[in-house]
Amino acid sequence: MPTCVPSLNASLSKLVPADAAMTTRRQFVKAMAALPPALALSQSLAATPEASRLALVIGNANYRTTPLRNPVNDAQAMGKLLEQAGFRIQSHLNAGRDEMIGAIRRFGAAANRPETRLAVFYYAGHGAQLDWRNYLLPIDAVVEKQEHIKQRCVDLGLLLGELVAGQAKSFVILLDACRDDPFGLGYQPDRKGLSQFDAPVGSLLAYATAPGRAAADGEGAHGLYTEHLLREFAVHNVRIEDALKRVRLNVRLQSQGEQIPWETTSLESDIMLFGTRPQKLADTEMEQLLEREIEYWNRIKNSVVIDEWVTYLRDYPNGRFAEIAQARLNRLLVANRMSKTAAVPKSPSQEPTHPAIELAPGHPASQVLASSANPYSSGYFPLGRRYSVGDEATIRESDLLTGVEVRIFTQRVTRVDVVADRVEINDGAGIWDLMGNPIKVGDREYDVPLQLYPAELQVGKTWTAAFKLTARGRSSNAYYDLRIAAREKVRVPAGEFDAFRIDGLGWNNTVGYQLEIHLWVMPGLIVPVRRDWIVRGRHQGRYKETQRHELVSLHQQATALD
Repeated sequence: MPTCVPSLNASLSKLVPADAAMTTRRQFVKAMAALPPALALSQSLAATPEASRLALVIGNANYRTTPLRNPVNDAQAMGKLLEQAGFRIQSHLNAGRDEMIGAIRRFGAAANRPETRLAVFYYAGHGAQLDWRNYLLPIDAVVEKQEHIKQRCVDLGLLLGELVAGQAKSFVILLDACRDDPFGLGYQPDRKGLSQFDAPVGSLLAYATAPGRAAADGEGAHGLYTEHLLREFAVHNVRIEDALKRVRLNVRLQSQGEQIPWETTSLESDIMLFGTRPQKLADTEMEQLLEREIEYWNRIKNSVVIDEWVTYLRDYPNGRFAEIAQARLNRLLVANRMSKTAAVPKSPSQEPTHPAIELAPGHPASQVLASSANPYSSGYFPLGRRYSVGDEATIRESDLLTGVEVRIFTQRVTRVDVVADRVEINDGAGIWDLMGNPIKVGDREYDVPLQLYPAELQVGKTWTAAFKLTARGRSSNAYYDLRIAAREKVRVPAGEFDAFRIDGLGWNNTVGYQLEIHLWVMPGLIVPVRRDWIVRGRHQGRYKETQRHELVSLHQQATALD
């Protein structure tokens, strides 16, 4: 990317400090409650434009060699929706290169004014990638060879360079720009679609489909992606991240898995296009919502009915087991697709796709995951865990503060039940789900699997793990707010790994303990390569537990990575 985007590789904001004020009961319950969507906002309501909200909308369809059906309709509808949400709109339809560059520069200048708090850029049309950089195609672009992309298209880096992160500023970039054959038959790029790159600080980037894939222009009045954006963005009092999760789910199902939108984010505050946070509910009302979600879990936890998991994700996009539900849905969709192509399909969780992994001191860890060739992204990977009976990890436990070794122990997989989503460790001393989320650890049991791990690994991803913990006959309510904060080098006895670091901070509201956890995770490995766990008491933040686990060796028969 151009050097004018210094924030592109900046680290994400840190979690709140350890001595932050104690979370109240209401805040705890609110963090746990994932409310179902509210009623959609009436399309007849038009808001007065706000100085704090600005949007640039571009829709390009009238290309000389590869015209498109829907981008103009898409851009007009998105502009209307954003106008109803109180945005000041700059709109350009069928724009040439000079017009697009001028519009982007004016938009950037306006977005950086002190009064602007939220700036949205929406583009529908052709897009392409070259050397890991993304380009938007003006309607007058004639591309006959590779160098013409740089000369005649618009580098998305121009837009990113215009947006300067600042306090209380947020930027949202929506790209419905991955149609097939953007240049017709004259020139074919080496890679399809757009390239992945991590969102600059304070921004969210949303794509119509996965990196390197094509998106459908749509058979109706709108492109497939924008059709669902319009529907979900119109819902009142919903975070934009939750709306995009529903968009991804709906597009994936409607396209039968051919198109899966994705996002990368480093937003530092919640954004809602319509309305504000939902009205506060009484504690009893919020607890009822929590109990309703637990009942939902108990009803579908062993279900193989795709629609039941889909309904949950639509109702609770940031729910207490939303990541688990997404992983379960992924497995069911793969199994369903396999059943249509094979007479006797095997479970996707039983088919090895990679050779066995052997990690130990002196064995190279580079076999696990190579560094990304893309200089602008830390990558996007499925969690990719697959457990087999006989898999074995040896762990060194030490005190986090003193470094003193406490013990060396082994976690051995002794039973795997794919249908029940259950992995037994050391003959039932521990129980995990197929993602590695704990259900039972010694005398500690969780009402739903403690979703410490997401379905996909990508810097900036956030989720919540809310749970009831029962130990020695006593129960307590707790939660973690989790985020993939970075991809970084970490050294443990088993070697050096280029791992994703998950940071979690939360509270056990019942006993008043502050909880902090850090996990270094590699795609495909069945255990984290390192885990730091800190518990502080209610009085002056005194340490109750300071534990570090480091991987010493690993024998693993397979992964679920493609």
